[in-house]
Amino acid sequence: MHLRSVLLIVALLLSACSFPSASTPTPTLAPGAEELLGAPTATPAPAPTAAPASDSAPTASPVRSTARYETAQCEFPTPRGVSVECGWLTVPENRAKPENGREVRLHVAIFRSTRSNPPPDPIVYLEGGPGVDALERLPLVFDVWFRAFLANRDFILYDQRGTGFSTPSLACPELTKLSFDMLPMDIRVDESSRLWNEAALTCRDRLIAEGVDLTQYNTLVNAADLEDLRLALGYEQWNLIGSSYGTRLALTTMREYPQGIRSVILDSTRPPQVNESQTPADAERAFQILFRGCAADPDCNAAYPDLERVFYDLVAKLNTQPVTLPGIDPFTGRTYQVLINGDTMISTLFQAMYSTDIIPLLPRAIYDAAQKNDFDLWLRLIMNNVSQSDYFSYGVMYSARCYDEILFETREAMVKADEPFPHQQDVFDMASFWDICDAWGVGVAPPIENQPVRSDIPALILAGRYDPATPPDDGKEAAATLRNGFFFEFPSSGHGVVLDGGCPLSMALAFLDNPQRQPDAACMAQLGGPAFDVEGAVVRLIPFRDSEQGIAGVTPQGWTNFGQGVYGRPSGDAAIVQIRAPISALEVLVGLSRRFNLDREPEDAGEYVSERYTWQLYTATIRGQPTDIALAEDGGRALLVLMISAPGNRDELYDQVFLPALDALQVIR
Repeated sequence: MHLRSVLLIVALLLSACSFPSASTPTPTLAPGAEELLGAPTATPAPAPTAAPASDSAPTASPVRSTARYETAQCEFPTPRGVSVECGWLTVPENRAKPENGREVRLHVAIFRSTRSNPPPDPIVYLEGGPGVDALERLPLVFDVWFRAFLANRDFILYDQRGTGFSTPSLACPELTKLSFDMLPMDIRVDESSRLWNEAALTCRDRLIAEGVDLTQYNTLVNAADLEDLRLALGYEQWNLIGSSYGTRLALTTMREYPQGIRSVILDSTRPPQVNESQTPADAERAFQILFRGCAADPDCNAAYPDLERVFYDLVAKLNTQPVTLPGIDPFTGRTYQVLINGDTMISTLFQAMYSTDIIPLLPRAIYDAAQKNDFDLWLRLIMNNVSQSDYFSYGVMYSARCYDEILFETREAMVKADEPFPHQQDVFDMASFWDICDAWGVGVAPPIENQPVRSDIPALILAGRYDPATPPDDGKEAAATLRNGFFFEFPSSGHGVVLDGGCPLSMALAFLDNPQRQPDAACMAQLGGPAFDVEGAVVRLIPFRDSEQGIAGVTPQGWTNFGQGVYGRPSGDAAIVQIRAPISALEVLVGLSRRFNLDREPEDAGEYVSERYTWQLYTATIRGQPTDIALAEDGGRALLVLMISAPGNRDELYDQVFLPALDALQVIR
């Protein structure tokens, strides 16, 4: 899944919002994202309730299982307020040749349900990609994406072979470096593809020299790992949730190892029979959905008419007159020069449409770039996309997709599939992918890997209408051969529907409770298209009451409550903190830079007098984003309001959110 930029900001805020008592020394907090993302926890995990590794092979495997599971410390900082038990599943790299001694180790995390007596069938989440690290980014996403599943069942996450903490790693730092190196380059698709292919094959050669057998990192092998994990942990059955590539893994496991599966949720489905050559058509469909969606919305159409023409005029202009602007890596805070040309805009729009929260911002962002030369959102999206390459194993992606998908088609078919869309300027021409696969050397999967999966296992299939990568028709194709499948399309969603929460999540939880029955879809009647952001629209505020902190105030409607006084705008470009600290305002001020990871010391911005308090105002930046700060005292304890916003909407949010928050905040007596 694509990590939304707001999540890092929120993680940094949450790490800063637990203030000590006045008599307790302030602990040293992590100055950057590295420890949030990757530092091992020092707390040993208790042993999970598990049976010893099975000596019998999974039914569909001709090779005797030699898997073993051992409990161990979690390699990631564990989310607050959960019971988690970690371990390692060790299996042969090549199950047909266990005698060669090469093994892979998969890092596993079992999150215990908050229910006192949960059902015996846990949920297993299958990450996408292929190649996305599941556990390394977990502290940033757990509360928003996964915590709700603990209400009724244990929840298992693991790094698939070659990804994340699992060993060996098939990450390609060569490609990560190239991603950053190309940021300031004014090059078109053909040249960027040439550079990318060279770096990819350099990674391939290094992995082979290290002894990695690239033929053993594909979906069939991943399914065998999943079955070995089930047997090693002693579960009779479990429930699978697959997202994106994880749906292909889930479908393959349904076919190969059906006996261990109680139910399956396929979220943003990529069935095996869908070919890679449809990518240009998928992109075109998504773009048209966006353009027509804005045209059909009276407010959006009035503010941003003829959106398609404006976008492609902007693309043409940028290909002759590119712009170069500073962009900030949201994980490190480092600044890079970013050149934006037309090709960049097309590829970034595609990536942006993965996120349900970003989609409503896109019409305004297109117009802002075209008419005001304001590329703020585009810069953040570009930097967010590039920075995530550190949490992705390209070696796994190429090994799996080349074997599973790409080489079922000819290069000529991929070139031909791009021809109907000249305005896309070859950005989605998959021929270069074919060239890498032709040289990757993993062969082609058996024909069954390009055929529909047929199953009577209960399945819930969810799709987002705006999804650019796995359109609803892909989900319908998968559902057509799943006898007990229920398909639903959500009208404003992008890629990864369940993780957006709300209606899709409630339906998923209902399905898990009773997978034999179609979940109640009444909540879908309240859903419409995206609520497109229009410049000048009024932000509606709603009251909140935080009994734990002893404060009450207002916060924007629709912003996500992350706890500890932190609310984030779903689009990822703004967040507000409202907290009461057990120390003085002066003590809070002294520690602000270190505690909140400010880019610079706060600068005095005067006073603001509300009905209850006189607020001392300050300005700063966090990861390059404008940050407004207000401090007051009540009974010797500090009240802090801190708002992060994007440069393009700072003034709007200051007037409509920040100042009203100062007016409304009060201590509960």
